[in-house]
Amino acid sequence: GRLIDDGVAAAIKYAVVLDDPSKDPYLTGLLRRVDRRRVISGMGERPAVVHLREFDLPGMTTGSGCIAPRQCRELFDACRSGDWPSAEERRARFIPLEDLRDAWGPARVLHHATELAGIAPTGPITPYVSPLTTTQAQALAPVARALREQEA
Repeated sequence: GRLIDDGVAAAIKYAVVLDDPSKDPYLTGLLRRVDRRRVISGMGERPAVVHLREFDLPGMTTGSGCIAPRQCRELFDACRSGDWPSAEERRARFIPLEDLRDAWGPARVLHHATELAGIAPTGPITPYVSPLTTTQAQALAPVARALREQEA
């Protein structure tokens, strides 16, 4: 809390991976020390609904929202309005892509998903990051396209 109190940090992006994000003693302890309005869910769609519902966090980050921005916004709006069934339904749409991001690396999967979903050519991935294998790209393509097609 001191970094926030001293004005050094404006907010905290909370991103601790747990099997069950509703049981999070670290986040519970953090929120005892820091105003929850300064803490956002920082791991995308997977824990976002739980973080906003159970811990009353004010916001979330997204990577997969680059593929489906309208759906991500609808997920967030459903959380803000307390429509938890709708939020969970929208969250579920992101999980296949989130699973691949967790398995193969969030940035490299998103890089390839952007192109495979037909959004834009992304070119070669930056040095020191390996591209997806052909097999991985073939597995990713229908997942990225399916999420993108739900944007229409």
